[in-house]
Amino acid sequence: MKIKQVLTLRHILILLCIAMLVLIAFKGIDMKRKMAWVDEAERYYRENNLIQAEEWYRKAANNRSFHYKEALIAKRLNELAPVTEMKATLARLDGRVERTGSSQDFAGFLQVYGEFQDARNKFMSADKRFAAVYPKISAGYGISDDITRYFKEFKGLFYGQLEQQLNQGLTDEAGAKWNLQAIPEAFYGGADEKTKQLGAKFKDFDEKLMSRLAGGGKFAQLLDYSQTLMDEYEGRKIQAPWVKSKTEELSRMILKKDVDGDQPANYALHAKTYESYVQSAGIKSSLLKEIDRQIRKWLTSAQRKIKNNDYEGAIALYEALSAYRDTSDEVKKARLAWTAHDPLRLLQLVGQTANFSHVGGGGSRFGGSAYAIGSDDGNAIYFAVMNADETVQAASTREFPGDVAIRNVSVEESLSTKTAPVLLVEGESASRKALYAAYEVHGSQMTPLFFFEADGYAVQPDRSLLVTNPAGVGEDGSASASQEAVYTRQGDSYQFAGFQKDYADIDGADLLAHENEKVSFACYIVYGGEGQALAQVGASYIKLRGDYMFNEGTSITVVGMFNQFEDVIPGGDPLNQPINVPVFDVERLE
Repeated sequence: MKIKQVLTLRHILILLCIAMLVLIAFKGIDMKRKMAWVDEAERYYRENNLIQAEEWYRKAANNRSFHYKEALIAKRLNELAPVTEMKATLARLDGRVERTGSSQDFAGFLQVYGEFQDARNKFMSADKRFAAVYPKISAGYGISDDITRYFKEFKGLFYGQLEQQLNQGLTDEAGAKWNLQAIPEAFYGGADEKTKQLGAKFKDFDEKLMSRLAGGGKFAQLLDYSQTLMDEYEGRKIQAPWVKSKTEELSRMILKKDVDGDQPANYALHAKTYESYVQSAGIKSSLLKEIDRQIRKWLTSAQRKIKNNDYEGAIALYEALSAYRDTSDEVKKARLAWTAHDPLRLLQLVGQTANFSHVGGGGSRFGGSAYAIGSDDGNAIYFAVMNADETVQAASTREFPGDVAIRNVSVEESLSTKTAPVLLVEGESASRKALYAAYEVHGSQMTPLFFFEADGYAVQPDRSLLVTNPAGVGEDGSASASQEAVYTRQGDSYQFAGFQKDYADIDGADLLAHENEKVSFACYIVYGGEGQALAQVGASYIKLRGDYMFNEGTSITVVGMFNQFEDVIPGGDPLNQPINVPVFDVERLE
């Protein structure tokens, strides 16, 4: 054997011996450490510090470098198994609390909270020796504090969602409300405090939303929402008397408005809708008696109209009330009485050879005992009135186009006076829903008032016309087809005066009273710029925001809406104190 080979084998043996010595050393350290851990665990166990004892026994059990008092360790860990279970359960729940809370998973968070309550009840009802350590373990994880914090955050989130729902006028998203109800009473300060807080919040929210529906003319939607609320509250065993009382209050206001405006058709429809709501909801309402009295009052008025030969008025009133009750018999009787006072007779006295159509009339109006209206085959329009001495005074016009099919000839009640009736002729139109022509009668003369094709029109209280999509107006792109044009009387005829505004003109100093409303006002640009500016109205400042260049030192009129505030520094000088001003989103400049 060569010397080199002898040395190599020697080196290998030396290295192996060193490795064995290192392993033996580590083994000794692990043995010493495990014995120390068992001694430490035993000390905690004798001191009844079960949490620390379980931890050190667990560490010793996990040290498997050599066997040392394994039976004792296993016995102690078996005895301290409730402590081990508490730690494992709370560690798992704590992680889920953080995960569901931070991700705003309310359903998941409620489930974790329920499991936490079940675990707490289980551990607190265990052996007294172990029940005493549960609060310490729970406090170590801080799970109760985390739950309290996240429930507080959820409350803030749901309150914010309610405000957003209210601002948007939504009635079909009640999740935030019932989520607030689902939060345990302990996090409101007790059952009474929860009832007080949520009762006040729900009442304020419900009443504001119902008032918004009523103010927007959404009566049926208001009643549907009211019944839905009552069903939802009843299903959750929540007392909510404000729903019925507020609904009755708003319904009474709407019905009174119909009466004051002499709108029996609207009243009948609203009254029937409310009656159906009361029956469906299974509630009692004193408003039903008021409705019955008003309907009987109008029926009596219709009977008086018939006695006064106002058959048209009586029939119109009966038909208006038909939405509330069946008035077909009353209408039939009135028509029979009207036939006895046939207006066609008056027209035939005017033109004995004419073939009249669209005939109408009535009694004791326009200075006579009866009147008649109609047209003939040549589209001539007629008006005749019988005087007290049975002479007939007539007026006619052939200005209506002969090639246009007439649908109807009637008295335009809203424009007529006691002595000057206005006849409305409705004809076919190729581009709009109808062609409208009106003629004002003065003695034996008919004066054209207006002539236009449109999708409809309405007479305003100031006797101006609100015309829907008139032909030839706004077709150059200056207005959409859905805009309504305003026609005003200028001399003997109506002329186009512009489009109806979709906003209210206000004093800019009163802007705070018109939150979330589209308004217009004049202001002075104190500091201008591209897209935003600081404006002044009187002593008040307003921030303007929009896609415009606001020129400093100019007076302008803006149209838009305000719904928030913002701190601004006049002039941008950081030495100036910021001021809190309303932010007005500019839709357009006038």
